[in-house]
Amino acid sequence: MTKDQVISSVRLAFDNRRPAMFIRGTCSCDECLEHEADMRSFPPDLLPLEKMNNPGWDPICFASNEAIAYLMPGLVRLALDHPDDYVQQFIFHISQPERLDAFSGDQARALVHVLDFLVLHETEALNGSVVADDLLGTRESLERVAGSRNKGQASSP
Repeated sequence: MTKDQVISSVRLAFDNRRPAMFIRGTCSCDECLEHEADMRSFPPDLLPLEKMNNPGWDPICFASNEAIAYLMPGLVRLALDHPDDYVQQFIFHISQPERLDAFSGDQARALVHVLDFLVLHETEALNGSVVADDLLGTRESLERVAGSRNKGQASSP
């Protein structure tokens, strides 16, 4: 698959509507309100790296499963366009148990394609890194999700 085909498969699998709220829960602290405003301002396909690649101030950590699904094409694009800067965070986000539980079989399969593309085309960014082990473990988890769910059937978020 080409990079454009990988992104297209993610876009098709994560065909979700814009969520009413982007953050989880009803917290109204300054940090959550800032993350909510940031995520609302992002086009789902074009997330700005400068807002997303700080693990200490990452709005995706606070995102609802619906927001993750809505923003997934942009998250994938960041991982593919900036593997040295974003792959580790991307893998962290998609490997969380509550995230894995929310993916449908089609969504998990689309994310497997993303990880396979990274392994094939970004070996320099992955070699000698703990990210490679995390990627392979996440790929196995996604394969289990894809295999355990009927095509197109999601679990409850």
